[in-house]
Amino acid sequence: MRQFKSVSPIGSGDINAIPVRDIAPAVEFYTRVLGFSTVIQDAKSASLKRDDVQIGLVVQAGHDPRRAGSFYFDVADPVALHLELQGNGGKPGAMGMQDHQGKRYRLFFLRECDMIESHDGYCFCFGQPA
Repeated sequence: MRQFKSVSPIGSGDINAIPVRDIAPAVEFYTRVLGFSTVIQDAKSASLKRDDVQIGLVVQAGHDPRRAGSFYFDVADPVALHLELQGNGGKPGAMGMQDHQGKRYRLFFLRECDMIESHDGYCFCFGQPA
């Protein structure tokens, strides 16, 4: 099943240039935990893909994890993804319902800082309209 349908930043941010401090551990997190595949990678950047979603990571020396943003992933089945991420070593939060711009969503959050000590500070929201 194609799980990832789209991605958008929550607030400001660029899904094609997500700042990270070090490319290798960032790629490891996105591939091992979130299930992305590496499209291309060099010492300063990487392009990753999963289903219909492609993101870019770029090394930014001054990246401050306390100022990192958040991203919303529209997914086909949040319950199945929650279980998958747990199986991949992730620590997703509880499944819940939230209203946003007049729509109700079933969703959950996952934060890098809950899993890895040297993190980039991002919070990910996975959901679908209810």
